[in-house]
Amino acid sequence: MKKMLLSLLASTIYTSAVSAQTCQQPPSCESLGYTKSVDDCGDIKYLTCPFDSSKVYCLEVGETCDFIEYPLTECPTGGNCTKFECKETIQHIQYKLDSCQSGYTKSGNSCCNFSSYPLASCPTGGNCTEYECDGTTKYKLRNCKTGYVKKGNICISCDSIEYRHTSCPSNGNCSYITCNGTTKYKLDSCKTGYRKEGYNCDDECVPSTGWELPCINEI
Repeated sequence: MKKMLLSLLASTIYTSAVSAQTCQQPPSCESLGYTKSVDDCGDIKYLTCPFDSSKVYCLEVGETCDFIEYPLTECPTGGNCTKFECKETIQHIQYKLDSCQSGYTKSGNSCCNFSSYPLASCPTGGNCTEYECDGTTKYKLRNCKTGYVKKGNICISCDSIEYRHTSCPSNGNCSYITCNGTTKYKLDSCKTGYRKEGYNCDDECVPSTGWELPCINEI
């Protein structure tokens, strides 16, 4: 693109000088690349053939060092970019983001990768690493502060009321934390055939006392 413009200008200057010195027949505008009319170019800028003002060359995007379509000074991490070079400016190389690589999401002129940063905020008691991309900040939990235990993407206080029991009840399904060498449990649910009553798992079928309906296994 840029080479075409420089070649066209150089050819025009050279042939004009040679023709003036030797009185040779100048080359045609078409052979120099001036193959369009002003109407063909429309709103696009153009160069006029020095031998015939009705013949012009329509400038392509970038040939005037217009970086509007190439706003980036570098290609973002994870991006697939088109590079545009224009040696007539101090900042002569700029980029346009075309797409993002696998694992990245295109957002404006950025490629965001939040896969390792799943949290919208840092949990209470946590020490987090934050990641900002295109105006959005997300977090990754590294570890928990003293007095807290890391459980997945949250930090549970060692003084949590939910984890206050020293053992899991019979027929229960429990989660647990270990603080300062002590393991504490929380009853999450009961096994099949049992129902949760406070911190216990009781039989779903309570034996009849005389006036209730009898259990199925008593009939």
